[in-house]
Amino acid sequence: MRQTEAIIREVLTDWFDTRIGRECRMPSYVAADGFPAEFSINWSGAQPELRILFDAGFCSPRPSASAMEVSRKLASRPGVDLDRYLSVEDIFLGDAGHEPAPLWHAMAWRPGEGLTFKAYFGLYRWDHRRREAVIGQAMERLHMDSAWKNATRSQGPVPSDRELEFFALDLSPEPKARAKVYWRNRVVDLDTVNAYASTARAHDPLQASKVFRTLAGPHRNDAGEAAWTCLAFRGGADRADEATTYLRMPDLCEDELEVVRRVEAVLLEEGVPVGPYRTLVDSLAPTSLDSFTGLQELVSYRTGRRRGDITTYLRFSVYPGPCPEDYASQQHGATT
Repeated sequence: MRQTEAIIREVLTDWFDTRIGRECRMPSYVAADGFPAEFSINWSGAQPELRILFDAGFCSPRPSASAMEVSRKLASRPGVDLDRYLSVEDIFLGDAGHEPAPLWHAMAWRPGEGLTFKAYFGLYRWDHRRREAVIGQAMERLHMDSAWKNATRSQGPVPSDRELEFFALDLSPEPKARAKVYWRNRVVDLDTVNAYASTARAHDPLQASKVFRTLAGPHRNDAGEAAWTCLAFRGGADRADEATTYLRMPDLCEDELEVVRRVEAVLLEEGVPVGPYRTLVDSLAPTSLDSFTGLQELVSYRTGRRRGDITTYLRFSVYPGPCPEDYASQQHGATT
């Protein structure tokens, strides 16, 4: 854990001179209130995995340059490789004719294993045609264009309320390192998000359907507000390898207690002990669980790798309300 803290301090040096304050003055798109970080816990495996997503450039006058510098700082870490990242960096950040894509980073740590890192490029500032073109170009450079074309062909025509939102890379030299593509589905039912995920090789639609319906509740057939689909691609494959579906729990549950009950039901069904999960939620809750919602903003589920591949995404309400309206409008009204 000390190693994790040391790395955070190294790559986020600029943050330590920035006052959090009582209101959001330099908003980031990472969280709805503008705070530039998100924590998540993956509950699969012998030990839970802690993940931190952070916007390193949020307080910099040159956010892209600051974020790129963080990428290069990470290159010296054991197990980190930037070759694939550098092969596409200019596509997202180097076109003088377009605003650069926001660049974020993520760090994950599971006890007994080494740290892993990822880079995320936000597509949400660009029109839909440019998003599709840029992803196609990046996948071609990564030699994943065949799998990408098959994935988009399998999903059929893109509805107007579905949009590409992020592109991510594992910063790893491993042959199985992933490229990940995220879609935001603004209005969609549970069967449709399951069908989107079914384009991935390792997806189990029957098991996923049971989990989605448990999380959505007995009276909902829709996936709630702005559910996400992420397809993960690996080199040498002719189709997407894995799919992760993200449900936005505050839109599906009346309070945080109901979120806990549904997540616990999924964990038990998947053979994962619920004790550590409940201990975490209880320790972070600012008041009784039946009196608020929003701590567990997202819950994701993935099949194919291991049982219990469930992740809870924690949003701490650092500021009293959502980020300023003018900033939100720049992000096409989106909140994550």
